[in-house]
Amino acid sequence: MTRIETKRLVIRDHILDDLKFMHKLMSGNDAMHYLHDLKTNSLQQTKNHLLENISQSTLADREKYYFAIIMKETKEYIGEIGFKVLSNNKSLLWARLGYFILPEFWGDGTTTEAANAVIDFIFNKTNITEIEAGCAKTNTASERIMQKVGMTKEREYTDTKMHDRLEYRLRKRDWTNLLQ
Repeated sequence: MTRIETKRLVIRDHILDDLKFMHKLMSGNDAMHYLHDLKTNSLQQTKNHLLENISQSTLADREKYYFAIIMKETKEYIGEIGFKVLSNNKSLLWARLGYFILPEFWGDGTTTEAANAVIDFIFNKTNITEIEAGCAKTNTASERIMQKVGMTKEREYTDTKMHDRLEYRLRKRDWTNLLQ
């Protein structure tokens, strides 16, 4: 089981006990405003999502790393963060990072703290050399997080299904330079 700790957070693989908390997050209109494709409408939909996350955590050739974000002091579930490996090409491995948290934790730095910890995990515990992430152009809070963790804007585009989008990228060599 993957477990990452920061000053305030525990970021870990999912357990069945996450269901009701995950459902509160994934069925909420505010938290899922920009994530229509992930929003759930029933407890069963959320349970299916949770079971898939748990199943992925047991695979030897894991490609999806989706984690619960827990407040270390209170043990309170506050959100989700994770990444998906997008390339199996051994010479170039990259992943897509994503995150979303309960609205009552917006703006307190926890998502940035979690993102930094997961990026560190990606670059130090896997062979991944590049990370990409994206958000709706109007989701300025998510864009700020990408900027704070050292990601660079690569492009803007219009998605006909969604909003105008921004794409950011971070390379391992740039992350290493940021830490020096």
